[in-house]
Amino acid sequence: MKHSVPEDMMKLIKANEKVLWTGKPEFKPFTLRSIAGTIIPLISLIWFASFFIYFHIPLIIPTILFIIFFFSILIFVIFSSSLYPLLLWRNLYYAITDRRVIVRKGVIGIDYDVLNLDYIQQINVDRGVWDKIYGTGTLVIRAVGVTPVRFLSIKRPFKVYEILNTAVRKYVEDKRKL
Repeated sequence: MKHSVPEDMMKLIKANEKVLWTGKPEFKPFTLRSIAGTIIPLISLIWFASFFIYFHIPLIIPTILFIIFFFSILIFVIFSSSLYPLLLWRNLYYAITDRRVIVRKGVIGIDYDVLNLDYIQQINVDRGVWDKIYGTGTLVIRAVGVTPVRFLSIKRPFKVYEILNTAVRKYVEDKRKL
């Protein structure tokens, strides 16, 4: 499914540049991947609370301060690991052109990762448990001297892999001819 490219992202695409594919992560596998990380803090929270109740630990000021500190850290971890993916998903878009790969991301501010096709060395498709359930995958694009660019939880990752791989080969061949 093609997604329309956001207006601010279109400003990065030059007039003679052809957009080959655009997309954004699928909502459920993208958010479930992060929410799964809240299970251990949630179990810790329940275990810790039951420990104090079962052993009848007296509620003196140092104990109360420790409980407040411990619970606030756990609640922050649970809240941030479940809210952050929701906020990030709204602004996350991917585009492949005949010259570059562009990723638009951010929660408060918007950042753009732009990678020229001639720097790409390797493209991998990763599929985790949630990806297999929802038919999605993550495209990992490795390039010279930069952190890998990831297209997280995209539909039909092997089709997108072929589009990108073909674009890279064509770009490199065209550059050699010059």
